[in-house]
Amino acid sequence: MIKKRFKEYFTFTKKERNGLFVLLIILFVLILVKIYQSNKSYGEVVLFDSDFQKDIKKFEESLIPKTTTEKKNQISSVNQDDFKKDKWFVPEILFDFDPNQVSKKELKELGFSDKQAKTLMNYREKGGLFFTKNDLLKIYGIGKEQFGILEPYIIFEVKNKAEDYIPKISKKELIEINSASKEDLMKITGIGSSYADRIIKYKNLLGGYYEKNQILEVYGMDSIRYLGLVQEVLIDTNLINKLNLNEADFITLLRHPYLNKYQTEAILKYKNIVGDFTEFEQIHENNLLTKREFVKIKPYLKLN
Repeated sequence: MIKKRFKEYFTFTKKERNGLFVLLIILFVLILVKIYQSNKSYGEVVLFDSDFQKDIKKFEESLIPKTTTEKKNQISSVNQDDFKKDKWFVPEILFDFDPNQVSKKELKELGFSDKQAKTLMNYREKGGLFFTKNDLLKIYGIGKEQFGILEPYIIFEVKNKAEDYIPKISKKELIEINSASKEDLMKITGIGSSYADRIIKYKNLLGGYYEKNQILEVYGMDSIRYLGLVQEVLIDTNLINKLNLNEADFITLLRHPYLNKYQTEAILKYKNIVGDFTEFEQIHENNLLTKREFVKIKPYLKLN
């Protein structure tokens, strides 16, 4: 029975066998066509010659965004001359220089702008001199950031005391500056009412002058005016009003020009923890002030 049914399903006539053969051939041809198309799609196909490829590559490269460096170069090329005239820059190499002798070319190498270099040179040509490093800040356009970079390289090849630059003139009666009145100060060469008031006001804030160079700290005082003043005054340090370090309160200490809020707080906090100061050196030894700050304020302090 099973054998009979098997013959019914799998026995073909000649016409059926021919039809099946044709179908197999068609199927085989379709498979070959599929394989051919597949290879054609993923294979390497050359659609144009090498010159056209070069043109395409050149066009694609032109579409790539410019790098940050190229943009910076473009920006720096715009109005670069004006930039150099108005703006200072940090040079790659710094070197020691004496502001009283440095040339304009050297100033440019140190990062000074054209305006800054010209102002400094004009200041010197008119008789202006630099006695301390901080005097460089008096040149218009030089800020604290630039000064902070240049300060370690500022040197004075000659003594930086104003007395060394003073020309010899006929002697006249000297005025003791810590006890002088406004009228006394106005007798000094180049000192009018306004400057006399400023000198007295700053003297009162300090407690008195202990060296002549401190007069340069008076607001608006320049080296030319100072040269006329310094040879006509003398200083009596016995007239200095000193602060009692162990009794002065926060406001009293803070009022002094040589102490700021944080320095004053450090001094008072140390005194509250340790007790009264027994010697001035405790201030520096315990890092309440730097050595330079301590030297400046010491003449105005007392312990009892």
